[in-house]
Amino acid sequence: MYLKKINIKNWKSIENESIELENLMLLIGGANHGKSSIFSAILFFLGERNYRKKDKRRDGGIVEIEGKFQIVSIEKLKKLKPYLDKNDELVLKIKEGDDGFTYEVLKEYKSVEIGWTDYRDIIKNIEVVFIPSVAATSKELTEFFYKKLLSVLDSEGACDREIIGEIMSTYSVLQEDYASKGLQRNVIFNIARILSRESRKKNRSILGSTMILYEEPELYLHPQAERELYNTLIHLSKYGTQIYVCTHSSNFVGLKQYRSICIVRRDERGTKVFQNRKNLFSRDEVKRFNMNYWINPDRSELFFAKKVILVEGQTDKILLPYLAECIGVYKYEYSIIECGSKSTIPQFIRLLNGFKIPYVAVYDKDNHSWRAEYDKENAEYKNKGIQRSINYSIGSYVEFENDIEEEIESTDREKRNYRHKPFMALKRVMSKDYVIPDKLKIKVEKIFK
Repeated sequence: MYLKKINIKNWKSIENESIELENLMLLIGGANHGKSSIFSAILFFLGERNYRKKDKRRDGGIVEIEGKFQIVSIEKLKKLKPYLDKNDELVLKIKEGDDGFTYEVLKEYKSVEIGWTDYRDIIKNIEVVFIPSVAATSKELTEFFYKKLLSVLDSEGACDREIIGEIMSTYSVLQEDYASKGLQRNVIFNIARILSRESRKKNRSILGSTMILYEEPELYLHPQAERELYNTLIHLSKYGTQIYVCTHSSNFVGLKQYRSICIVRRDERGTKVFQNRKNLFSRDEVKRFNMNYWINPDRSELFFAKKVILVEGQTDKILLPYLAECIGVYKYEYSIIECGSKSTIPQFIRLLNGFKIPYVAVYDKDNHSWRAEYDKENAEYKNKGIQRSINYSIGSYVEFENDIEEEIESTDREKRNYRHKPFMALKRVMSKDYVIPDKLKIKVEKIFK
């Protein structure tokens, strides 16, 4: 049984938000923006935690959580048939009332009230394993995770004694008198490795459709281990496990999994979620964009940025932060993303438009006196393409004339002067006698606005 969509109303900082769910979900956002609120709503909805007075949104209406489930097991289809709609989907709702909560299912487009016993029998069909962040993690909670995991494996009947023994042996290190939080997280990591390995062997998840809610999996892991764990979670989700991750690490975000990304932001009205369910790329764009990402995987950090600065190449990425520091406008919460070329910038813009992440596209006009007319026309065509791609309600552009090297010198440059561009340009602006031209200063201020 898979949870495919959830609507949350008046829960903590959430007024009214809907989330489309993939088997792998990546919740991204700043501290206190509402990621944990989403997790707590799901846990309450699935009977894994109690309701608390502070769960209700301040000055909000009634609490209401609705989930849509997909049933893939023939056995469960027969068992849950009385609660399913015409499409054999299950829509379940929990709603605050005067005397506690009421429970409903949607049948033939009408809500039908059911009792607590029926509700409990329905939600028992989805196993939930919660791994809290380090702030809440203790040896006792890690032991609870371990025992719940063994219970799930036993109910699925997918593991032989040898695999169970390996998991038990991995966990046994926590039986020592001193077990640090770092050790606890590494035990969970190593267990995840075993689960992924065995699922690949069987070509199906040995956890079945179990839902794992995993807070900050990156804690106490070095970058290489983060990337391995992310790959492990991807494999488990592909084989059928539902994995919802709340993370602050770009190593747990892949551009190929953009449908799994849910950006969580909080404004004066509360928590908002941003997803992109459309196809971002078509035909060869997918291949080019994925190649561009694999060459420079740190581009994933754009999903965590307050604003993204898109640039063509290395020279801009190196010079812009230095110049911004010099004039006092640099912001650490902004990310400068090297797109590789002018041609690829529109693809990044499309991605940022989809998730409504503020951005500025910075590109070279490339109208140098030494360029052939054909090259100038081609550059102008690509520049116009960048401008057309921008959603001006969240993005803008800054054009260098003709590139940043000419801007820092305030003069035309000969083609022969373009050897070792990043090094020579940085050497020039770092010299003691260098003064940033007013025209360039205005553009840098606009970029970091």
